Amino acid sequence: MSYDLTDHQLELLARVLQHGGVLSSPFGHSEEDTLLPALHDDIAALEEMGLITVTPHAGRAEGETLTLTEEGYAALDMT
Repeated sequence: MSYDLTDHQLELLARVLQHGGVLSSPFGHSEEDTLLPALHDDIAALEEMGLITVTPHAGRAEGETLTLTEEGYAALDMT
């Protein structure tokens, strides 16, 4: 299946892949690489396409875990 992904969405998928298929947010260092509104849009779009699953952190006000799905690996040609 072919996906019409933006460069930012592909970068996000690749970043999750680099972390073993599971990436927790906020990503990176304090105030350097936190979830921005545009990133939230990319995450929502990737989840809607079925390329990632998003799991909110329990007991925290913010943050979530992104996990690549089989479709996400396929979108990165990792099948």
